[in-house]
Amino acid sequence: MRTYYCKIAETKRKREDSRSRTLTGSVHIALLSMLMMTFVGGGIYLYSVNKSAVQGYHMRTLEKEIGVLKQENENLRISEADARSLYRMETVREDLHMQKIEAPLFLEDTERESHDRSVALR
Repeated sequence: MRTYYCKIAETKRKREDSRSRTLTGSVHIALLSMLMMTFVGGGIYLYSVNKSAVQGYHMRTLEKEIGVLKQENENLRISEADARSLYRMETVREDLHMQKIEAPLFLEDTERESHDRSVALR
């Protein structure tokens, strides 16, 4: 009989040990919620890092485009100044079929004494 009681006591101890080792439902919920919060926080962090990296890349491409446009604008200003120069006008005079006027004759409007409306004749 003693062995029977020892076996019963031993099984009770095993049950108690297994009960103490198992977690209760509230502890499971707490661990799962902490694990879920960790994954959600990591996902939000990765999203924000990725978004800022994409914005940085976009900003760098726009800055490069601004540099190219500034250089193109400078080249256009130079070509505009070249096109407006008097030296250029004299070099392309024949291409534009321009003739040099020897003695210009100015006609003025007699009704109005305005120098802005004078006309040159050949």
